[in-house]
Amino acid sequence: MFGGVVGTRPRRRQSESPQVVHQVPSGSVTSTPPPPPPSTSTVSSTSAANSDGNHPAPMTPPLPPTSPLPTSPPLFDFETVSEYIIPKQELCDRLVTVCTNKYRILGYPVCLEDGKYARNEFIFNFAIVLDEGVEYSTYKSVVRKVAKLFRALEEQSGFLSNEVTAMGVFALIEQVLEDLNNYSECMIPINESNTINIKLFPTYAPPPQVKAFHVPVCTVQLENLMDVNWDLTMQKIVPFIDGINSVRRISELADADYNLTRKCIEHLLYYGCLIMVDVFQFSAIYACTAEISILVQDPSLQEECQAYVSYSSPRIPFPFLLQLYTSLTQGLTLKKWCMENATKLKGIDVRRFISFGIVKGFLYRSHRYPVPAEGKVDKALPLARYLDGGHHFDEICTDLQASEKEVMGMLEGRDVQIVHR
Repeated sequence: MFGGVVGTRPRRRQSESPQVVHQVPSGSVTSTPPPPPPSTSTVSSTSAANSDGNHPAPMTPPLPPTSPLPTSPPLFDFETVSEYIIPKQELCDRLVTVCTNKYRILGYPVCLEDGKYARNEFIFNFAIVLDEGVEYSTYKSVVRKVAKLFRALEEQSGFLSNEVTAMGVFALIEQVLEDLNNYSECMIPINESNTINIKLFPTYAPPPQVKAFHVPVCTVQLENLMDVNWDLTMQKIVPFIDGINSVRRISELADADYNLTRKCIEHLLYYGCLIMVDVFQFSAIYACTAEISILVQDPSLQEECQAYVSYSSPRIPFPFLLQLYTSLTQGLTLKKWCMENATKLKGIDVRRFISFGIVKGFLYRSHRYPVPAEGKVDKALPLARYLDGGHHFDEICTDLQASEKEVMGMLEGRDVQIVHR
């Protein structure tokens, strides 16, 4: 959450400490704001007026007649961290972050050197305050962009050091805070030539590595999102992402390079448009996990399950589906399970039945791994590079583009055993 905005100004005298000139919400950084200048209730971020004494007309909206009084104590002790918010020149013009009292202050202090300023320098910083545990990488560009924008404004027209134009700074940072919190973006005009344009992009964890044997399942309607500006490879592979084809098979059907196909799949996976499951096979073994209790306790998930796995009307009753799920056990292949429950599977799409459990996490697939019986890999064995216990049959068959029966034939007569896990 975007927690707050702080505008500060430098010391005028050696004995004077840095001041918080603007803070949104009021009282969130310091309990007693500096006295306001004439004709406004909000303190400007000023160090000295323009050398020519001419003050341009304010270009920002007028401020309210009074600033809201603080209703709660400050989030942290500003004096303990003030030297990092308005630092020495060595820390200026770079990203500075400091944590205190479970909050993170992120700023980009700027130092301008010019003889027109008191002590020949003007230091300012627009900082944001976040909870310490919040992922803050997306906010780095925000403080950096705001700092560079106001640096340019100050160099061009003395926007911050001029008491008249600086009156609008409080309104600007208040609007930035409100828009970013509510809409994750803002577009605020400052004057005829300058606008604050900021957009917060969500930060996602890196996607897991996509393998050739993975089967992508769509979570959104990709056809409805796709347009002519999409990547050409992406446009070619989307029609073949049906929850059945593996990544390798998709690249073959789309006549697209496998590496480009994999990168496109990773891109869609990163933005949550896909989830990955295993290749559906009747020779596979499936069993329930402890997460089956969530299905029992969640009526909406039960209805979703009924709608997804039933291909005829009326829908299959949930208690009946639950009984079928719990009958999946270790050591029982899906083919044998289907034969044992043939009369109970009328109206049920078996592939969807299994896929729903895998996607929701209350079913897991038991894979088959070929390993040497003596525990050591003989380099002379066929498929030796796959016999280290880290490669299951799905991966081996996909890499070799061979069926499981053909792979078993390659291993026949060899001192190899099959491990299920």
